[in-house]
Amino acid sequence: MKKNEESKILDIIMIIFSILWLIPVLWMIDTAIKPTPEIFTTPPKWLPEKFTLQHIKDVINNWPFGTWLLNSIIVSGLSTLFSLFLSILAAYSFSRIEWKGRDVIFIILLASMLIPWQINAVPLYFLMNNLNLLNKLIAVILPITAMPISVFLLRQFFIGLPSELEDAARIDGCNRMDILFRIIVPISGPALAALAIYMFIFSWNEYFWSLIALQRIGKFTLPIGLNMLQGAYDIEYGLLMAAAFLASIPVMIVFALLRKQIIKGMSWSGVTK
Repeated sequence: MKKNEESKILDIIMIIFSILWLIPVLWMIDTAIKPTPEIFTTPPKWLPEKFTLQHIKDVINNWPFGTWLLNSIIVSGLSTLFSLFLSILAAYSFSRIEWKGRDVIFIILLASMLIPWQINAVPLYFLMNNLNLLNKLIAVILPITAMPISVFLLRQFFIGLPSELEDAARIDGCNRMDILFRIIVPISGPALAALAIYMFIFSWNEYFWSLIALQRIGKFTLPIGLNMLQGAYDIEYGLLMAAAFLASIPVMIVFALLRKQIIKGMSWSGVTK
């Protein structure tokens, strides 16, 4: 009986937090479909008296939103794919292969996670400039691909996998690459899906380095483009919220596609023992 009461209380708390999380999202959508005069009415109204898609049309027609969207998809998609591939190789090496200096190098990798992203901006700028990569999307993709957090998270998952899986594969004649891509990777689907979501959202929202590396309006990603929608002396909230709503759609689609895998990832400990 006590457990049922605790469960109900927990459910109520979760519902309250979910509602609090949804309020800004609903306000964004509500503002995007309101005429400008209704946005600033007092007291504020949640539902518009006159529904309009003019703000969304203005974003699409008056700004290179499609180009910014495509740039963000390219940056986020390639960054996620490259990061997953390299992280799988590195994490497997750090977790399942014994080699001299492995732990020392892993500690150095962990230490690099403590360095703020902004501190790397100056050396990265000179490096990309020397490689003639500035104002190219690859200048944003490469630094994100090398994020150490993805290696760390995958390594922790790989460590928990039973060694009997590899032993059985070796008996069947599998080499290391066969074991990794035929055994380890398939059963790591939930962890890889969660990591893919994390890397995609990080890449999608990345602003600081993109602002430095990309100076041409045709190369902007969505975070930089959204900032361009703010005027020097005023802010068109309807226009900005419409753009923010459109920019959030791809992230919601990715989450919807990987939702089941992410939920499975919450119970990954069941396959590690």
